Amino acid sequence: MTDRPRDASGGQQRDGHGVAIAFQSLDTDGAVRFVDDKWVALTGHDRVDITGRPFVELVPEGDRDVFEGAFENAVDGATDSCAIAVRASDDTAVPITLDLHPETGSSGVVSRVHCRVEPRSSATKLEASEGLLEVAPVGVFRTTTDGRVLSINNKLAAMLGYDSPQEAIAAYNDLEQDLYVDPQRREAFLDRLLEDRIVEEFEFRALTASGQQRWLSMNARLLDERSDGERIITGFTRDVTERKRRDRQLAILERILRHNLRNALTVIQGQAELLRWDRADTKDAVETILDRTDSLLEQAEKERSLTELLRGPTETTRRDIPTLVETARADVLETHTDAAVSVDSPETAHAAVIPGFERAIAELLDNAIRHGDDPTVSVTVREDQSAVEIEIADTGPGLPEIERELLCGVADETPLFHGTGVGLFLVRRLVVRSNGTISVADNEPKGTVVTIRLPA
Repeated sequence: MTDRPRDASGGQQRDGHGVAIAFQSLDTDGAVRFVDDKWVALTGHDRVDITGRPFVELVPEGDRDVFEGAFENAVDGATDSCAIAVRASDDTAVPITLDLHPETGSSGVVSRVHCRVEPRSSATKLEASEGLLEVAPVGVFRTTTDGRVLSINNKLAAMLGYDSPQEAIAAYNDLEQDLYVDPQRREAFLDRLLEDRIVEEFEFRALTASGQQRWLSMNARLLDERSDGERIITGFTRDVTERKRRDRQLAILERILRHNLRNALTVIQGQAELLRWDRADTKDAVETILDRTDSLLEQAEKERSLTELLRGPTETTRRDIPTLVETARADVLETHTDAAVSVDSPETAHAAVIPGFERAIAELLDNAIRHGDDPTVSVTVREDQSAVEIEIADTGPGLPEIERELLCGVADETPLFHGTGVGLFLVRRLVVRSNGTISVADNEPKGTVVTIRLPA
């Protein structure tokens, strides 16, 4: 069996200039199975997010044929090598030399491919690798056990909200008090580091220049080197705030769906029992069961959309809002054929939104039609120098207070939220991800007006 290549000393492999070499393992279908800390530091990608993805997606199109040829040879059992680039988390291309080593089982069939990843810059000049730290897609630091900052790179300074490393170093005189939201996390970090000399994926909340909090994930090593008698700590840091927020939102979504699924199945089971003992009108019971199953299918589709949103890209692109309104209107009228949705908008009005934003408009239209006495809804799009507004007005019974607060972000998820389904949750996340705001007001003489405001 061919093992993942290591150096003879059992430590980290390094090139002739002393720069550590990264390692990764790929399944035979090309999916990433393992990456080490050096690979994460080199590329800036989150290990959790990258595992399971096809590695070829990280290779620029111009290098893909070269990589795929070498990878096919490795899957066939031959050692191969290629010079390609890999895209870092900030979309920069990092030139590497990739040595591919197949691992075979007792049957002689290749089970995975281990790759030695050498930054090509390190193979030329040590100065180039040092300069790479300044443009690295992760934060790099050197600190001391007593909480002093010796050096950080530009990425970490920007991560903390500072214009330069010098500004950040001046601001953090005592890391325990100045950086950590919870000083006990600093104590826990030092305890682990002093015991193991290496700490991986240590997460904590950090204070930024503006006083805001960000979640950071840190990998660190304790060196024998000292500064003014204190041991030096070196490592790298990634901002995982979005991942933390996404995980929390997925947990909320899971609770909502579990609650709604339990309620719907309880009703279905009850109607089935009544039918079993001939204690219900067959037509009424079947209609109730079909209504609940239709609702579950609709909830499942919304859950799929929301999961894709939470796991998908967060980048915004400029879109024509009247076009998105017309798309949402057409989708809703396919379901509600007896409804009327009027639209008053300029010919064009552009704003930056995330992919799928039209679902927010469709959800609000659907909600207004379903719960209104008169299935008539109006949509008005307005544009000024700073923003584009989408106003959706109905003449229904009005939006319950808990739903207003959830849409506007005043209230968090509560047990009452379970009854609203995932539709409002989806609307809120789409608008927030597009850097927009939502307001809710009463319509006259009755009904509700929901206004989405997007930066122009």
